[in-house]
Amino acid sequence: DDRYQYTEIAQPTLFALQVGLTRMLRQRRLMPVAVVGHSVGEVAAAWASGALSLADAVAVIYQRSRLQGLTKGAGQMSAVAMGQPACTELLLELGLEKRLVLAGANSSRGVTVAGCPQDLTRLEASLTARQISFKRLDLDYAFHSPAMDTVEAEIRTSLAQLRPGATSIPFVSTVSGRQLPGEQLDAAYWWLNVRQPVAFAAAIDSLLDDGINLFVEIGPHPILRSYVSDCLHD
Repeated sequence: DDRYQYTEIAQPTLFALQVGLTRMLRQRRLMPVAVVGHSVGEVAAAWASGALSLADAVAVIYQRSRLQGLTKGAGQMSAVAMGQPACTELLLELGLEKRLVLAGANSSRGVTVAGCPQDLTRLEASLTARQISFKRLDLDYAFHSPAMDTVEAEIRTSLAQLRPGATSIPFVSTVSGRQLPGEQLDAAYWWLNVRQPVAFAAAIDSLLDDGINLFVEIGPHPILRSYVSDCLHD
């Protein structure tokens, strides 16, 4: 079934899976001492922290995915096996710094780059020549890039009634890279969640600084495990 190529289908499905797994683990008395989410995973993390009710979290995932779905075809993304400083330097060297953007800083050895397919192909050719691994993601979207700017107003408007509350479990933001009060997870925050680069490495480093060194990834595949391992290794 190819429905999952549409983000308005894939995002709510991921959210439902994450809520179900979190509840299952809670029933088995596996309780988190903090939560963190990568991009769309922040919605389930906000619910798990207690900042959003389930109804409010469903509203966020519905509006987020519906509106991002309107940007299908506006760009693509590539995962690159290099750190943020080196990737930024390479984009400058190739003259692509205004055409491609760093969409995620996942670890000291992994970033995500977003932009138009042709520019990503140029970057990937240079990476191949330098024997640096990469993977073009199976997405027809350029998340966390200027391609999202067209939906800003409607995200802010559609979630204006959101009333987040205090967290019962610390929520570490991958927008800011640090712990945030639950009351700040309002409509403005969810726009930043869509548009700003994912500061996953900074968020994990914040947890490590607090002495946390056991992580459970809640999702269908262990996509983030290597990035967490990089942070632990560093």
